[in-house]
Amino acid sequence: MKTVTLLKPLSRRGLRLSLGLAGGLLACASAYSVRAQGQIALGTISGSGTGPYTYSLAFSDSSSASSPIGSVWYSWVPGAFYLPGTPTSAIAPTGWTATVDGHSVQFIASAAADDIMPGQSLSGFGYTAAFSPSQLAAAPNSGTSVAYSGGLFSDAGNTFTVTMVPEPSSGLLMGVAASLWALRRWRSRVAAE
Repeated sequence: MKTVTLLKPLSRRGLRLSLGLAGGLLACASAYSVRAQGQIALGTISGSGTGPYTYSLAFSDSSSASSPIGSVWYSWVPGAFYLPGTPTSAIAPTGWTATVDGHSVQFIASAAADDIMPGQSLSGFGYTAAFSPSQLAAAPNSGTSVAYSGGLFSDAGNTFTVTMVPEPSSGLLMGVAASLWALRRWRSRVAAE
């Protein structure tokens, strides 16, 4: 009978490599776990008007977040401003302030009681600008923003993307077009029978 060795014993070097690899994976998992904690911001924006254009924003903090959102620097990351132009004014809901800063807008809660708590959302943020919604959508990284658990730079921040929501009239127009197309197909089928 022949004996088959399925696993070779590890040499000292192999053991060190295996332990190093396992330690590295554990460190990565720990770093991911720490990163997954904190505020987990989501945001939407819609634009309307014929110039100047009015933009409305809403922000929310995921229910799986472990800290609230106390400030958002919209269309900005350190060293980069992403809006296609400078807004003419900005507004914030009660308990928050809004400040235009170059081609971006800062939204800051006035007190911790006004923060966006995990699982909650808040609308009433906005700004006016000369650039159109199509120019905003075409601007690279225009929705890229940073949320902080307190005031600006109160922590490392969480970068997220504010997504564009089509204005209601665009959705209505698409719905009417789809209905007309369906009616036309139905009529052609009935006529063919």
